[in-house]
Amino acid sequence: MKSAEMAMVALLVGASLGLVGCGTDPSDGATGGGPDAAPVVSNKITGNVEEWKVNVSAQSAEAGEVIFAIANYGSIQHEFLVTKTSYEPGKIPIGTNNRFDEEDKGLSVVDEIPEWAVNESKVLKVNLEAGTYELLCNIEGHYGNGMHTSFTVLPADESVTESTVPEAEAVSNDITGSVHEWAVGTSAHEAVAGDVKFTIENQGTIPHEFIIVKTDFAPGKIPLGPDNRFNEDGDGVFVPGEISEWQPGTTGTVTLKLDPGKYQLLCNIAGHYANGMYTQLTVS
Repeated sequence: MKSAEMAMVALLVGASLGLVGCGTDPSDGATGGGPDAAPVVSNKITGNVEEWKVNVSAQSAEAGEVIFAIANYGSIQHEFLVTKTSYEPGKIPIGTNNRFDEEDKGLSVVDEIPEWAVNESKVLKVNLEAGTYELLCNIEGHYGNGMHTSFTVLPADESVTESTVPEAEAVSNDITGSVHEWAVGTSAHEAVAGDVKFTIENQGTIPHEFIIVKTDFAPGKIPLGPDNRFNEDGDGVFVPGEISEWQPGTTGTVTLKLDPGKYQLLCNIAGHYANGMYTQLTVS
């Protein structure tokens, strides 16, 4: 299983996805929703690059600071350029070296994550004006092979409210939600002791798991081992049940009898918990 190991990403995504705590998941709508669903607008973007794709959790932001947390899921090094351009997506002219000229008058490279290693993640913070952009890799041959996606920055007064997930209910024993690189979003953060049903969609680009952990460790603070996972039989944690790894675009369910206490809902695939894939649940 691929993992993203940089502590910087863990801190950023854990913090930036703190809005999950109020029932908002910035990934929702990026890969789901019908044709009439409102577009997702977010200034906190997660995503990945691979051969030959650029995947992001939202295609729009509002003018101002935009934060990109991007993992390299490929088998070779890639780069990530934020490029403001008037060219159509994928139509920036390529030279004889199979790259485009980054000084071309029809575009402006605002900033970039230079080439970085496989299975690592990087963070880029940029201030973007309203306009049309492409997020891309300009290593020789990569742009021509499809490593680009469009991105629109809107004036603040034209933006759409983030997320299509309803605000979290105060208490519910029928909890819906989603997992995504790198977030867990749920419709409620409190339940009553007894049967609790979880219905969770994998809105990511890779398999995830959904583990219910009773613990007194603070959110995100369960100690990790050298394999970048925590010991599910270790001191201070109890796992009453889980949805085992399941594929993107599908939904898993599990119903568990939960005792009162503090829980974390999380993914414990190597590196996923450290990168922010957890949220809280209190059973009273």
